[in-house]
Amino acid sequence: MSPFSAVPRPVPPRRAALAAAAATALVVALPGQAAAAPGDLDPAFGDAGRLVSDLGGYEQATAVAVQPDGRIVAVGGIDRNGGDFALARYLPDGSLDPAFGDGGRVFTDIEGGGDTANGVALQPDGAIVVVGTSESTSLGGFYLTVARYLPDGTPDLGFGGTGHVVTDFGTGGADDGTSVAIQQDGLIVVAGQSAGDFALARYRPDGILDTTFGTGGRVTTDFAGGADAARSVAVRTDGRIVAAGHHGAGPAYDFAVARYNPNGGLDTTFSGDGRATVDFGAVDMGHAVAVHTDGRVVVAGGSGNDFAVARLLADGSPDPAFSGDGRTTTDFDGGSELARAVVLQPDGRIVAAGRRGGDFALARYQTDGSLDTGFSGDGRTVTDFAGGFEEAYGVALQGDGRIVAAGYRDGDFALARYEGGGGAPLPTGVDLRVTKTGPASAVLGTRLTYTITVTNTGTGASATGVTLTDAHTGPGTLVSAAPGQGSCSVASGTAGCALGTIAPGAAVTVSVVVEPSAVGTLRDTATVSATQSDPVTSNNTATATTTVTNSRGCTVVGTSGDDRLYGTAGDDVVCGLGGNDTITPANGNDTVYGGHGNDTIDGGNNNDRLFGEAGSDTLFGAYGNDTLNTVDGVAGNDGAHGGPGTDSCSTDTGDSRSGCP
Repeated sequence: MSPFSAVPRPVPPRRAALAAAAATALVVALPGQAAAAPGDLDPAFGDAGRLVSDLGGYEQATAVAVQPDGRIVAVGGIDRNGGDFALARYLPDGSLDPAFGDGGRVFTDIEGGGDTANGVALQPDGAIVVVGTSESTSLGGFYLTVARYLPDGTPDLGFGGTGHVVTDFGTGGADDGTSVAIQQDGLIVVAGQSAGDFALARYRPDGILDTTFGTGGRVTTDFAGGADAARSVAVRTDGRIVAAGHHGAGPAYDFAVARYNPNGGLDTTFSGDGRATVDFGAVDMGHAVAVHTDGRVVVAGGSGNDFAVARLLADGSPDPAFSGDGRTTTDFDGGSELARAVVLQPDGRIVAAGRRGGDFALARYQTDGSLDTGFSGDGRTVTDFAGGFEEAYGVALQGDGRIVAAGYRDGDFALARYEGGGGAPLPTGVDLRVTKTGPASAVLGTRLTYTITVTNTGTGASATGVTLTDAHTGPGTLVSAAPGQGSCSVASGTAGCALGTIAPGAAVTVSVVVEPSAVGTLRDTATVSATQSDPVTSNNTATATTTVTNSRGCTVVGTSGDDRLYGTAGDDVVCGLGGNDTITPANGNDTVYGGHGNDTIDGGNNNDRLFGEAGSDTLFGAYGNDTLNTVDGVAGNDGAHGGPGTDSCSTDTGDSRSGCP
């Protein structure tokens, strides 16, 4: 693969003897590492800070992310079935995680052709979102693909129905997915290229394209001709989206950056038209982007045979505080070097990762663009995995400040972990944590309750102005939210709660009621915040999912509002759901569940079974031998009235009864 290759295509086949080898995690024996200073390999990881995993074929890791609990997720491709998505999760010590997939490994064949994963992002609920490129044997060609996995590595069937979605940009060219980011509202943004242009898509949490973004959820951007490709994407806290990659033709390539408004339109406050390029004076290829909290944009890649890093101001102009002109290049030893990934430390220092010749290479820069001499002595470090060809494609920070790089060594996943100098100590003030529990499954025609607990785990101060937002997606209605203190309101499937003040060590619970309206997967996500800054935001969001089944066999389903429902001439199962419903199932031997609300149910002809359920209900058996049931634990609020035929009634004390024993 050339140093400036576009998207890594599905990994090439390996010799059959290697492909058939046992899939074992191999840790390469390497000399131990001595002192633990910034830039040194972490001796507590793998063998002396390095590991190589043979997943059972020819593999290449292209991206990495670190979970809040310190487990490490690496994604890429493996030469199974012509090329499959490959994921591996590691425990903090570098061993494969047995709780993930098959012994720490997951492989996914998307559309029967060659597939490779190129980017990964973690949702607050622990779900893993992967973007890549898939070859479809049925449609022909390459398509941008997004897959989502549950924390145990199984496909999340609440995403696209199968756990993955394939997107065609309709440009007639190949559609490549290279990078993914999660918005604060849970929307998923991916970037790549289509027919020589930047290509972005945004998806709802259920995997459906977000039609409020661009055209039908998709955007393409041309930088005045030539070959353009987005290699990385980041989302700002204000919802604006930054994508970076390259633009040009032949040897004349430059870094390219585009910024978009939340609706997908180019943000004209950035460089005048939403697009900016950076020319280092050689073949310049941008591969990774990161955004400072003040909106400044950092892009890393290669210029000629050197690492190249650029920083732009929030308006898209070069940042003169960064190396004088917003650009810097780094030569390691005169060889071939390329940065493929970048991450920002909390103090603003910049870590770029890639290769030097055939070895992992990292460089750390001060905020002014100079090499950080506190990192490995001169700001640069090179890691050899005992021979072979190695290259880092991804880099991520752990919560303790350590740096994880992932890539490959001679067709196997390869990872290294470095000392980062340690993270800032956590404040002893406010630290909010939210947890959520709820049923794993529910039945259509009933309601379910999620319990949310907000705890101030801090020891030094009360959290004031605590607010909770609970958003529901999937086939159902968020009916109510009841807090242990404060107040909640519900609108458009979202509950907003003002919980007031929570003392150190105290907790507040909120009960959220959801009514399913169809089979499928419900996803309910709670997010908490306070007036004070929270030092640990990773535990400010919690999600619960519930699978809805139709074990009642509902054939006619109402809504959570007031409905007038009719059956057919056959045997119906009518589920009224919430609201004050009027239900007439007509002919047939029918079963009616009124649901919540004050319902009027007329059984009609034949032998019917009528259940009033919660609320003040009135049931009429009419003709046939009917069974009427108004038991809801409330005395005297319902009526059961039989008709011609032999009817039976089950009621609470005080309910009115007639026409039945």
